[in-house]
Parts: sequence; structure tokens; C-alpha cells
Amino acid sequence: MTKDVYAASEAADEKTMTKDEFAAAVTANEKKLYIAALSVVRNTEDAADAVASAVAHAWEKLDSLRDVNKFDGWLLQITYNEAKKQKRHGSEFVSLSDIEDSFAYGPDTASIEFFDLLSSARLDNKSRQIIILRFFYGYDLAKTAEMLGLPLSTVKTKYYRALDKFRKLPGIM
Repeated sequence: MTKDVYAASEAADEKTMTKDEFAAAVTANEKKLYIAALSVVRNTEDAADAVASAVAHAWEKLDSLRDVNKFDGWLLQITYNEAKKQKRHGSEFVSLSDIEDSFAYGPDTASIEFFDLLSSARLDNKSRQIIILRFFYGYDLAKTAEMLGLPLSTVKTKYYRALDKFRKLPGIM
């Protein structure tokens, strides 16, 4: 995602990110975090709240991040946790047309279609994270396994089972 943002931290041999690096990394991932939260809460306002809460929580706990290179997975996990908290509070489902109308980052039909697929496939949380890290962030399965702290074999199994679920969806070849 923001490998160049991390380069400064790595070069300086720092264990934590600076405020500017944190802000740059969050800004670079804001849309992806929003889509991840939206895939859990299925409500635009709750998704935005979950991302805001996740960023605030991540800033407070930034010193607990041991490896700057795992920032993406760490922030994504915090976002998922915050989205689950939002979902527990209960919200009304918003239709995809409402989501498209109020999409905070402009009409991006590919992202909305991706969200629709994630919702339709009814994936478990870890499988959803693997798919998002693979297709939104572009990480390979080995890096995804490392970021999530899972064995590569588990990630591969969940990934291929998720793809199989996608294939079985109506209208997917």
C-alpha cells in the first residue's frame, strides 16, 4: 500500500511511525478502510464512524505496533474490530443505490461492486480480510499470511474457499 511511506521509517531504523508518516499512511488507505468497514456494517454512516474510530484508536496505540511494515494489516484489523462494534449497536440496512449516492470518495463502481460481492459471498471475517488484502491492497498470499499472523496453508485454504464461494454466486463465471 504505502511502501514509500514506510521507507523513511525503515531508513531511520525507527520502531514507530512519525505523525506525518501515520497521516500519510492513513490517507493513502482511507478508501480501502472505508470499503472494509462497509463490508461489515453495510451502512455508510456506520462505516465512516468505524474508520474514524479505528484511526483514532490506531493513533492512541501506535506505540504497540512492533513492525511498521505490518501497519496495513494492523490498521485493517483495528478497522474490522471497530466496524464490528458499530454493527453490534445495530443499524438499518442501506441499499446499494443509497451507498452509491452517498459514497464518501466519489462514485467508484468497481469498489461498490467489490463490496456487493463480499456481502453476497457471506465470507467469515478472516476470509474477508484475506480477499481485501489480496485484491484491494495487492499483497500476495505469503505477505497476507505474515500480516495476519496465520500459517500460509490456512491463508491459502481460506483464499481458495472464498474464491469458490464467489464462483458459485449467480452471474459469476
